Amino acid sequence: MNIWIVGVGEPLPIDGENTRLRRVGNLAKYISETKDEVHWFSTSFDHYKKKQRVEQDKTVEFNSNFFLHVAKVSGYKKNISFARILHHHDAAKQIKKLMEQENKPDVILAGNTPIEVVSMVVEYGKQNNVPVVIDIRDLWPEVFKEVFPNYMNVLVNPYVAWNKHKLRKTFSNATSLIGLSEGFLNYALAISKRDKNSLDTVIPIGYPNYEYNYTSSEFNKLWGNYDITTDDFIVSFTGNFGRQFSFEEIIEASNKLKYEKKIKFVLCGTGENFDKIKELAPDNIIFPGWIEKDMITSLLQYSKIGVAPYINSVNYQLNTPNKFGEYLSASLPILVSVEGEMKNRLIENSCGNSYQNGEELSNLIKGYFDNSEKLTIQSENARALFLSDFNGDIVSETIKRQLEKVAFKPID
Repeated sequence: MNIWIVGVGEPLPIDGENTRLRRVGNLAKYISETKDEVHWFSTSFDHYKKKQRVEQDKTVEFNSNFFLHVAKVSGYKKNISFARILHHHDAAKQIKKLMEQENKPDVILAGNTPIEVVSMVVEYGKQNNVPVVIDIRDLWPEVFKEVFPNYMNVLVNPYVAWNKHKLRKTFSNATSLIGLSEGFLNYALAISKRDKNSLDTVIPIGYPNYEYNYTSSEFNKLWGNYDITTDDFIVSFTGNFGRQFSFEEIIEASNKLKYEKKIKFVLCGTGENFDKIKELAPDNIIFPGWIEKDMITSLLQYSKIGVAPYINSVNYQLNTPNKFGEYLSASLPILVSVEGEMKNRLIENSCGNSYQNGEELSNLIKGYFDNSEKLTIQSENARALFLSDFNGDIVSETIKRQLEKVAFKPID
């Protein structure tokens, strides 16, 4: 089977040997290790590092089954900007050129954003009689209502309504919809104004089943310059300092726990709010900036808790984002800042909880710090939940079977 994946905005295998791949990258790699052929179409602009990967269109052949097609596109400096809108239009145009140079596939998987790209993919599918599966990974464009302040609703609401109208045709013309949760799938079905069919399904975000086998000396070599050791009680965050996260509660909790010298917070990543958060933080918060796979994996191995400080958004209330599986894979109980899907899973499986403010967060952390038996049990429960529901290989196999089902079902 010849499978195409159109996925932009994620790290690519050409970004470096120590790059941590995500949903599309891990799926493409998994498919390539089978008898099937996979072509991944992406762009030259690195969303996270805000730089160009290549200066012209490029195709990389990783093995006889795995081809990465990188379209040279324009870039942008700010995530919310007119330049980014132009980038999305350019991405659709340039990726389409690369697609037209290849023999048509049996099936295409595309993320639901940006709308310019996914709409182009669905149109290509209709014109070439190729089934298209859309992977609903966030509640776009609904999320715009929660990113901007209320006084901007007069501008934001019409923009959201306009984009939903554009999405309706795209979603309704897709052969299959995959939601990360039932809530996400229902959101897409509501936009498309159709009922769920036999090819629509729910598949959560998986995470690679890494081997957490770094020795303490290896950890110290990687982290020795950051004043943390394997003996510390490490509370970790791996993500970015963008608008989808709220760090005020972490700062408040860290201030309340300064007297416990062994408790240290490590907040990894960069983003528009990085300098502001760092300026407000006490000394027990460590900011290593952007880090790659070895540092992330070793940090999580020796961490005690993973914190997921999402804003109180329906996008996260109905979701189990990448960070959820990432922390579970490393046997970390999770403290999450929103009600909904994540909290319910944590409570049901006894491997974490939610907090509403800094005091609740500090009390939860102190509870684990003071009760090693509770920490051990919940760590084991976290790993068990990962293996049962979020193991990346199992999730990738589930997506692959879904693509096979769609590819071999006659199009009406």
